Amino acid sequence: MHPTSMKHSASIWDGAVGSSNCIDVVHWEGDITPEQLANVAHQISPVWQTIDLQLDPAHPMHGNVYHLRRLNDDEYEEQQYQQRKAAFEARYAGQRVWVHAYHFEEDLEAGTSEAFFYDHMFSTLFITLADIEALCDKHYGADVWDAYSLYLDDQLPTPLAIDF
Repeated sequence: MHPTSMKHSASIWDGAVGSSNCIDVVHWEGDITPEQLANVAHQISPVWQTIDLQLDPAHPMHGNVYHLRRLNDDEYEEQQYQQRKAAFEARYAGQRVWVHAYHFEEDLEAGTSEAFFYDHMFSTLFITLADIEALCDKHYGADVWDAYSLYLDDQLPTPLAIDF
């Protein structure tokens, strides 16, 4: 049987599978990602907690047990952050970037915070954000900088003066 003609199903539960109420059962043909399946479950009922997936009998993985658990808000935010981070790293990997770090000074009495940029920037080939952070530790000192800005090499402004 061709993968796109396989008929799969999933039962949507309001708690743990088998120890709660089944909200609904959905059927589809072909592949579906966990994110797509979670979106379908959320459209059916915003209170869903788990999904029990049943693959078509012709599928080579039929008989295996698959459960999808709804992420809590913190897990969802972390997943979204990791996806954005991975996309950013993939987009800029191998490009030359300039890094400009800064630290915040807080006035507790006034309840304000002001960013102070360091006097120098450094340039590097971008690999990952963890690499940039390690280089910030090397150039500015560990636990000294609070944040940084990245600039592509061609986005820097034209210098006002040239070293004489």
